[in-house]
Amino acid sequence: MRLVIVAVVTVMIAALVLAALFFWRLHALNRRVGSFECSVHAGARWISGIADYTRDHLDFYEVVSLSLRPSRRWRRRELDILARRRRHLQDHPEPISEARCSYRGEEFVLTAADGALDGLRSWLEAAPPDPSTSRIV
Repeated sequence: MRLVIVAVVTVMIAALVLAALFFWRLHALNRRVGSFECSVHAGARWISGIADYTRDHLDFYEVVSLSLRPSRRWRRRELDILARRRRHLQDHPEPISEARCSYRGEEFVLTAADGALDGLRSWLEAAPPDPSTSRIV
């Protein structure tokens, strides 16, 4: 009986530690400058996450994960927004935007708040010139 109690307590402590790590990770990702909540539809399912701008990449971290590394990384120079539309959801007070994107020949859909996709568009357009193509002839 005592062994069962020890096992149950150990499992409960492990679950609490994992839950604390999970929420700490989400909090840390949300507090980064240049991060925004979004969802990605690539393949057969929608994946909720947090995207984070870096100098040369847009990193995507899945919500349901303990990994400190991004699950997807799109290079700034190879990412393009092909189309964008605004959607009004019944249970969401503000409209969201849906952007059809292209990366290395593959298309996916990214949804986020209007302002977040405005920021993404600006970030893509403000990319510094590519050093390999900016020669003066």
